Amino acid sequence: MEKYRLHTGWTFCLDERNEKDETAPSEGFRAVTLPHDWSTDYPFDPESDTCGSGGYAKAGIGWYQRTITISENDIKNRQIILYFEGVYMKSSVFVNGTYAGGHIYGYTPFEVDITALVHEGENEILVRVDNSMQPGSRWYSGSGITRDVWLEKRHPIHIARYGMYLTTDEGNLNISTTLHTSECMKDDDASLSLTFVLKDQDGEENAKKDITLKNDWTEADLDAAILSGMDEDVSKTLCQLQTSLSIQVENPVLWDHETPYLYELTTILKKNDTIIDERTDKVGFRNIEFDAKKGFLINGKHVKLNGVCLHHDGGCVGAAVPPEIWRRRLEKLKCMGVNSVRCSHNPPDEALLDLCDELGFYVMDEAFDEWRLMKAKEIGSNTHESHGYSMYFDACHEWDLKTMLYRDRNHPGIVLWSIGNEIPEEVVVGGEELAVELSGYCHTIDPTRKVTLAHDQIAAEPYSARDAFMDKIDVVGYNYVGRWRARAELLYDADREEHLDRCVIGTENPSAGYIRSDYNFEVDPGSFWNKPYYTAAVTVGKLLRYTMVHDFVAGDYMWTGIDYLGEANWPQRSAGCGCLDTCGFEKDAFYFYKSVWNQKEKFAYLCPHWNLKLKKGTVLPVICYTNCEDAELFVNGRSFGMKSKGFPCYGMTERYGHFDRYRRPANTDDLFLSWDVPYEPGKIEVVGYHDGKEVCRYNVETTGEAASIKLTVDKTSVDADGRSIVQAEVRIVDGEGRLVLDACPELDFTLEGDAEIIGIDNGDPACHEQWKETKGRHAFNGMAYAVIRAGQNKGELTLTVQASGVDAAIGKASVTISQK
Repeated sequence: MEKYRLHTGWTFCLDERNEKDETAPSEGFRAVTLPHDWSTDYPFDPESDTCGSGGYAKAGIGWYQRTITISENDIKNRQIILYFEGVYMKSSVFVNGTYAGGHIYGYTPFEVDITALVHEGENEILVRVDNSMQPGSRWYSGSGITRDVWLEKRHPIHIARYGMYLTTDEGNLNISTTLHTSECMKDDDASLSLTFVLKDQDGEENAKKDITLKNDWTEADLDAAILSGMDEDVSKTLCQLQTSLSIQVENPVLWDHETPYLYELTTILKKNDTIIDERTDKVGFRNIEFDAKKGFLINGKHVKLNGVCLHHDGGCVGAAVPPEIWRRRLEKLKCMGVNSVRCSHNPPDEALLDLCDELGFYVMDEAFDEWRLMKAKEIGSNTHESHGYSMYFDACHEWDLKTMLYRDRNHPGIVLWSIGNEIPEEVVVGGEELAVELSGYCHTIDPTRKVTLAHDQIAAEPYSARDAFMDKIDVVGYNYVGRWRARAELLYDADREEHLDRCVIGTENPSAGYIRSDYNFEVDPGSFWNKPYYTAAVTVGKLLRYTMVHDFVAGDYMWTGIDYLGEANWPQRSAGCGCLDTCGFEKDAFYFYKSVWNQKEKFAYLCPHWNLKLKKGTVLPVICYTNCEDAELFVNGRSFGMKSKGFPCYGMTERYGHFDRYRRPANTDDLFLSWDVPYEPGKIEVVGYHDGKEVCRYNVETTGEAASIKLTVDKTSVDADGRSIVQAEVRIVDGEGRLVLDACPELDFTLEGDAEIIGIDNGDPACHEQWKETKGRHAFNGMAYAVIRAGQNKGELTLTVQASGVDAAIGKASVTISQK
């Protein structure tokens, strides 16, 4: 099969005609590169129909146009397919003026067979995207062709798009292969064979097997159409041929979060000894188990799922997220000690799943935020008419869920299927019938994994999730387990007594996140996200302690790992509850979780910063996050004493009065340390100790005025492919090179070379500057971030950032654009 990514050569037009004509506009098109989210091209608007749920972004109806060239040979001998990985939302595809197919759900992929509609030479592709029904989501969705598009030219007989099903059992690789043909040919003279070649990470061949196929084609059903990736007209001619076999691998290297070892399986399809199709899949040998007593086990080993929930947006690039942005974010989360992510609340871009496999993350793959019952898009005191997935559930849910399952089931990182988030049906009599239906699809298509659902109404008032519903879920997910009455203290204990056979996981619980370097001393009871820095880790730390020491709780997914667009009240356009902000910069919460989840390298961290606008002598809490046993705080050289945490606490062993480890005199049962000190400019410093020896130091100083810009890029060479990106970090520093954490100067970005800036951000949830505007931008608390996309010509590109009102504050960085 020939396969081409169609990312360049597109034009786009936002259709703002009052008549909402379903024919394409005749003018107003401009060049764009895919993936593309048009919502990032326009200003934030407090009157936007997307409201705070959608981040006050622009939605509407948009058109994409491109021409493709088809040869005479293609028409005679190939199927011509357009494959869309994701279009938000309600897409319609036209080829040479004729409707070719379409799709509703913006998070599942689909293909359109355009073989009968193309001719030799140039052919026009038009894609209409209708995201005008707003508010359509409880968070930022983005608008447009937000994931990759492919042109495929394939043999009429081919391996079905999702036709490889790979499972592992000890040293066995079990392979199920489905072939499809649109001709329903049963040519007895045609010999079909499959060759499977398994290689390790060094490229060495571990196993090889050949099989000759019997000519036993059968007529395809609905599932076969989904397996093929088709959408819309499932009555078109389609036949399938299936075969299964196992390959024995001696002593395979096992995949887990610490050693994410991936093999590579190449499958070759031949007809009469001529190769007609070929594909490659990654393979991870591993065994997973959820147990009501032991929690989660990987390869027989108990592991706690230290998880974060992630929405699908990438900050300043909206929903069209280059994989490099996800890589940078995931690598930081890995450093924080995260080993699992929950895809909230929809099937993710497959590039994210590939990275999770590669980097070692366990994944909860989630299908829906709504079933039949609609959720109001409620922000503050305003409730808006909803146009969510419930409008399409009956028509689409089977197709969309099965598509997610077939597409994703070979990823070793996926350990749970989630069929829904905070579904109102959990409190409704009869709601369990839908849970049984959706779970059944999961168990049939992939019997190797369990099914969960994120419940937010367990023990809720006035209506509570019903046991009849939860009994149908393999692993019961708890959202905000300590929300109601005595459960704020008891957490899982009450349900544990009554349901000893229930597998349990925390699917969503609060984080210690707040706005980066924004230190307030006022308590706002109505604020869900932005708690004062000195109390942010108290309540979440209590749940974290419980989860870490109770094996039956498989783990917890904290809300959220990264700040996300939407679910906000003006003037904020994004939610600030993450451990990383929308730029991917670390916040204080990052270091809190790292101190608990990452014990590999001893460190200590202090907050707040020391440029506070406070009167000298004002007493304030200084917070220390550390994985050291003891820590001592110094303020301008004066010691404020040594402190120790009381977690984990160990009892006696072997005999009365004997302890395996020294019982340190604890100052607190919290997972952090705190000193109350009188504020005075200068330096605060913490010294961390382990086994009585100093192992680390960390200090925060009162800085001078902003003096210059420190500009860094994540790479110095990039491919001239029109899609590779460079990520630039801007830091405002004083004359001694120290980060000035209260500096917010105006910035101008200039780029020379064949490249474009596709987004600039500063992490401030209340910043309304347009993502792609390069002049008059602002740093926020000393930092800013830019994303640059390379063009298709070799050469040098230079990024220059200049700050207004700061003498000599110019930063430069150069990158080489080279051919692959």
